[in-house]
Amino acid sequence: MALGGTTVEYDRKFATSVVTHINQTDEEQAILEHNAHVEALKTLATDLRNCLEHTTDEKYKRYLALKIDRTNQRLEHLRTEE
Repeated sequence: MALGGTTVEYDRKFATSVVTHINQTDEEQAILEHNAHVEALKTLATDLRNCLEHTTDEKYKRYLALKIDRTNQRLEHLRTEE
């Protein structure tokens, strides 16, 4: 029975996704997820600060300052959980 197509085409159609975390323990996975969450919050805080620097609307500035403060609190909470 001939399937037709090249090996690359066959692999693309029928290959399963590669599992990269098969040998990770639950603790290692939790650490990776924790670190990813911290990095996401750092990125959010940086983006919020950039928005704050470039806005002229005072009401929006207060809102952004509050969001930055809450993000920093969540970051501090995550850092103390370690």
